[in-house]
Amino acid sequence: MSYDLGFISYRRPRTVISESVYQFLHGLLYGAAWGLVTPIPAVGSAAAAKAEAASGIFRPIPPFGALSAVPANAIFFGSILGFQRLCAKSLELARKQESITNELFGFGMIWPYHQYILNHSERRLRSHNRIVGGALAISVLYANLLA
Repeated sequence: MSYDLGFISYRRPRTVISESVYQFLHGLLYGAAWGLVTPIPAVGSAAAAKAEAASGIFRPIPPFGALSAVPANAIFFGSILGFQRLCAKSLELARKQESITNELFGFGMIWPYHQYILNHSERRLRSHNRIVGGALAISVLYANLLA
């Protein structure tokens, strides 16, 4: 079988995983940058309590005012972007075709992921963060020790 293209990304499941991890790491960076400048502190943090303690009205915090928002925003953005890429590349692998339909499918899958995992309960969110953190640690160890 001859391919006219020099590189076809859907040949192996390995590319699906590597693209998903790569996009997850991009999301971590975007989320960390947003966490540094966001006017909304992390829920349950001292900055959140301080922002509403005086008057009971939410007051936005200044940029770089709550560094506790950085990890929460980083994992949120990273998981959203990584899941989108995982869905899009998995469909690309199944269809054996690169098209915009794959990307639209990935974007469409973000809503159920957000509703049923990220926004459902604190217990699911904690479990999600542990699983994502473990998967990230395993992928970093695999890339540095075994590959």
